[in-house]
Amino acid sequence: MQVLQQFADMVARSGGPSDLGLDFPVAGRAQPAKLAAKRKKTAGPAPVYQLKVNLRGAKPPIWRRLLVPADISLARLHATIGAAFGWHGAHMHVFETAYGDFGRADRRLGHRADGAVTLEQVAPQVKDKIRYTYDFGDDWVHDIVVEKVLDADPSTAYPRCTGGKRAAPPDDCGGIWGYEELVEVLADPAHPAHEERLQWLGLADAGQFTPDTFDVEAVNCRLGALR
Repeated sequence: MQVLQQFADMVARSGGPSDLGLDFPVAGRAQPAKLAAKRKKTAGPAPVYQLKVNLRGAKPPIWRRLLVPADISLARLHATIGAAFGWHGAHMHVFETAYGDFGRADRRLGHRADGAVTLEQVAPQVKDKIRYTYDFGDDWVHDIVVEKVLDADPSTAYPRCTGGKRAAPPDDCGGIWGYEELVEVLADPAHPAHEERLQWLGLADAGQFTPDTFDVEAVNCRLGALR
């Protein structure tokens, strides 16, 4: 009993079992599936995934359709989604998959590093889904589904955006609810916060704020900077 009490005291002082290198299964939570090996160079060029990335909770819907190499790393996919939605990328993020959670490595959160893991390892088939969350404060949650697996076109540079709906919310606006409030404030010139919000966005007038607009060329221009 004395040994057990000493061990309990040590865990309590450390802040938890993970600080001592002890990762116990969480009751009621399924353990991640085993991650498949990465594609070998001898397997030839990777196919292209057509993804639909939907911003959860947005009404009307906000989404992007992207073409990316199947062997794109999750770290690079993070940058690709950021470019597609206009996120500046400075906040923490995580991909939640059947094979575990990947983002900036963090033992307390249970996140493994996303730089060495590819998309096809965590979404190997058509209709596979993963979840991507950007900014744990604003909590921008994206549902990602593999719509098609295509042959790579040698004349096309990837990643590429082929479609979408509506402008994405600006970074740091307070999540979906904050964005809805922002849209209402900018639509009402008499609102007491109208001018302050325009200044925050760096806009001269509300006519420059166009939440209904989707500009695929602007998205591909940002994606081009990643290539």
